Amino acid sequence: MQSSAAAEDGGMKNLIQKVFAALERGAQRLREREIESYLSEATDAADLENRLRRLERASLRRQLLQVAE
Repeated sequence: MQSSAAAEDGGMKNLIQKVFAALERGAQRLREREIESYLSEATDAADLENRLRRLERASLRRQLLQVAE
């Protein structure tokens, strides 16, 4: 049987994990809306392709920087 303090610690840890998960989901949804807005501003197919390439390159740069850390 867990002590009351241990049970509270487990409950607090679970609560913190849920809060962080909710924040991550919110941040992801915001980023997706920003990307959709950016892409929707394309004036033609060529512009859309250029915007997609810029996003891909930016994503690759972020991944490389994370690996280097």
